[in-house]
Amino acid sequence: MMKKGYVLAMLAIPLCLLLVIGLSRGQQQARGPSYALETQDMPVAEIGKLLERLGKEMQKNSSITVGGKTFPMTGKGGLEFFVNSRQPGSVGVGIEFGSGRTEISKKWRTYVAYLMGSRGGTPAELSDIVAKMGKTLASKGEFVIEDHSVALEGKTTAELRLMERTAERGMRPPYTLNLSVMFGEKEFPLPEDEEDAVEEEKRGDLKELAKQEMSDLDQEAIAKLFDSLSSDLKAGKVKVGEKSMDVGENIMFGVSHLVATDGSSDRIRVGFTFGDVPPRKRSTGPRYSKELFNEPMKKVGALMKRWGTEILETGGFKLEETEFKVKDFATYEIIASERGFSIELSYTEPKKE
Repeated sequence: MMKKGYVLAMLAIPLCLLLVIGLSRGQQQARGPSYALETQDMPVAEIGKLLERLGKEMQKNSSITVGGKTFPMTGKGGLEFFVNSRQPGSVGVGIEFGSGRTEISKKWRTYVAYLMGSRGGTPAELSDIVAKMGKTLASKGEFVIEDHSVALEGKTTAELRLMERTAERGMRPPYTLNLSVMFGEKEFPLPEDEEDAVEEEKRGDLKELAKQEMSDLDQEAIAKLFDSLSSDLKAGKVKVGEKSMDVGENIMFGVSHLVATDGSSDRIRVGFTFGDVPPRKRSTGPRYSKELFNEPMKKVGALMKRWGTEILETGGFKLEETEFKVKDFATYEIIASERGFSIELSYTEPKKE
């Protein structure tokens, strides 16, 4: 329920140096040797030497050695990388990569072939990237994102969509524009990470302001779309049909290439968010916090049963002497396994017509 989109997920990586090698997410127990290093007082030059050594070992030996242990680095791997300016003179770098994959898991509908972006970019910066993509497409018939490229082949459709977020979601700009180009033998499937956005739109938390859909496009027509978006960004505008808006000075953007796991279709997307971030409303209602250890599970079950009954009968629940009133609509996430159970729940005011 609370997945993050591909671009925003990348932009929200914690601002610290993170190096995780050969670990798979969600793995509950180690299947081999492991190693961890953390320091807050290491000369940057020494960090560079460590990364340089690891890089040379991967290329020469298809392995790395850390902490006296050798780890194989073979096959294909996943990479997440970011560089972010913090306060003056301070830069955060995050690196996470893994190895050993021989094929993409078929349990997913799509996978990320390449994604780059910026959480503190400008319209002019994105304009230059989009213009370069349009020129390369026109001359070579390829979409090029930095050192990654994919040829435009098969039936091609495009969508330009302007959205507004009407529900409060932290410090996120309210407007989003996506230019998506889908091509290949089949229709491009909806990525799992974007299912939440569909649900948000159904609830009214996201509202479509303008949309253009185009089909049976050739190379020249798509290149013109990129040129048009680049020109609009350079002028500080976004235009979708008759709808036109000012972008402002700062945006968050991403350029991605997603591929259907069956290899039947691809999607290139240029997306960015813009607009003034609404002030955060501080909660003034009641609060409660308590942590308990080694409690009987029957006591926990009785507590959850009581909460459910109280919510159904009174529209609220009570924790010791603290009373809480819930709203009409809920957003929740449930995670359960043999090791434990967790539920994250938030409730909102009903939508006003």
